Order: sequence, then C-alpha cells, then structure tokens
Amino acid sequence: MHRAECSEPSSRLSIPEAVTGCLAAERERQLMPRSLGELQRYLAELERYCRERDRTTVDRLTPSLLKDYVLWRCRDSPSLVKAVVWSLRKLGGYLALRGAVASNPASALRQPKVSPRARLPEHLSESQLRQLLATAARNRPGRDLVILALLASTGLRPHEVVGLQRQDIHLGLFQIDAKVKGGWRKPTPLSASMTALLGNYLESRDDDCQAAFLSPRRRPVSVSWLQRMVRQAGAEAGLPLRVTPRVLRHTFATHAADRHGKAVTKALLGHRRLKTTDIYTHLSPRRFKAVMQRHPYHAAVLCAGGDRE
Repeated sequence: MHRAECSEPSSRLSIPEAVTGCLAAERERQLMPRSLGELQRYLAELERYCRERDRTTVDRLTPSLLKDYVLWRCRDSPSLVKAVVWSLRKLGGYLALRGAVASNPASALRQPKVSPRARLPEHLSESQLRQLLATAARNRPGRDLVILALLASTGLRPHEVVGLQRQDIHLGLFQIDAKVKGGWRKPTPLSASMTALLGNYLESRDDDCQAAFLSPRRRPVSVSWLQRMVRQAGAEAGLPLRVTPRVLRHTFATHAADRHGKAVTKALLGHRRLKTTDIYTHLSPRRFKAVMQRHPYHAAVLCAGGDRE
C-alpha cells in the first residue's frame, strides 16, 4: 500500500486538532501568555459553535461560516469583533501554512473601523478637578487626597503609584522615580504644592513600611483598592463623569498638552512615540477659542453689528 493511501487527507483534519496545532504553533512563536490565553478561549468557542452545527473538519470552515460565526458571537458584544477576527485569522493562517486548506478562509474578514472621535479619552475640566480634590480634602483621609492629587498632577498609572517606595521619592529634588510601563524608571517632576502634600503625608506615618502608600489595614495599597477609591471619590464629588485613574491620567495629559505642547507632554507621560500623544492636542476647547475669534464669520458679525448702530 502506498504512503499516500495510508495517510489521511489534510482537508480531513478535525477542527479540534487544528485548534490544538494552532495553539502549539503560537506557543512556539512565543506569543505573549495573555494573548495565548485569549486565543485559546476564542478558538474553543469556535470549536463548540462548529460542533453544534455538525462541522467537524477544517474543510467545512468556509468564509461564509466564519462570517456568520463572527456575527453570532458578537451580536451582544460588538467590541469583541476585533479580538474574534484576530483569533480566526490566526487559525486560518495556520491551516493555510500547513496546507490543510487551499487558502486562508479568514482572509476576507475585516476589523471594524473605529471613528477617531470614538477613541477620544474622557477627562475632567479644571473646575471638575478642583471639585474632586476639594471634596476629597473635606471627606476622605489625607492618603486618598495625596493619591488623587498625584494621579491628576503627574498622569501616573495605578500600578506606577502602587509600586512607589519611599526611596523613590526625592522631595528635595521635587521628583519621584516611578517604575513605568516597560519596566524602566522615569524621573517624574512634582509641583511645589504636590511635594508639600506628599511630604506631610509621609511625615504623618509612624511605621517602617517602605511602600509609599498604605491601605487602612496598614498594608501596601493594591491596584484594585486604588481604582475603587478613585471611583468612590468621584461619586462623592457628584461629578457627571465616572472618575477612574485612566480619566485622571487623561485629564493631566489634556491640560498639559494644552499648555506645553506635545513634546513636553510626551516626556511627562513617558510615551515612546509622539503619535501616542497626538490625541490630547485635539481636546481642550481653550485651543479653539482664540482661533474662532479670528474666523471670518465672527468678524463679519461684528461688522454687521457696527453698521446697524
């Protein structure tokens, strides 16, 4: 018997075998563990979907089936389309590379187009930020006020604040060394008022813990605790916007870009690319006010008003 007669045609490869092979290939390519977990979850869902419809082999993974699956899977969660399409492209590319299918059945799937307007980050106005801090100063412990002020005046991320140690704080230099995204330490300048606020909090501590901030249980604060505290402080301030650490980072970035431009804001935020900072230069209405004063329409209205007089 010839070898070709003994081997099973590649098109008869089962979908579970294809999923297992795709995951093994991505693991060998050293796909990030978190991404690998997401890929495994989405492909397992596809496998169940196909099994319920009696589609058991890869030759049944047609473009129309995958399109129907995306519509079905994301019917209640449109935000998942990007991740689901990504996982299907991974599987389709693996099958095409292996020769199990003539062409990638997921190649026709497209990522959803997101309007740039939809990605604009929410932020607090100056008056809203003052309201948040004033309410926290009246109603919350000094530690909470310091953390809120630090988030709003430096743009640090929650894990960067949580990871701060006493040795990272240099009050004499008006600076902290925060371990930022990417694992490197970024010298972060502090204002005089922020330095005084932070110094007063540290002087009030009577413990030997090296963590910069301690929870009510006298343990280093966690990211989840910090996020919950910020949400509670925002609710107490009665702000219309749901306040989160991300909102405070965007607030800092927006006002910094408004006053100092992109280059300075990029350095303050620790962005590696200037393009990442671009979005904050389009948010503040203060930028548009002076421009509109010079608009021909505005000048025409003023002239028309003068003529009537």
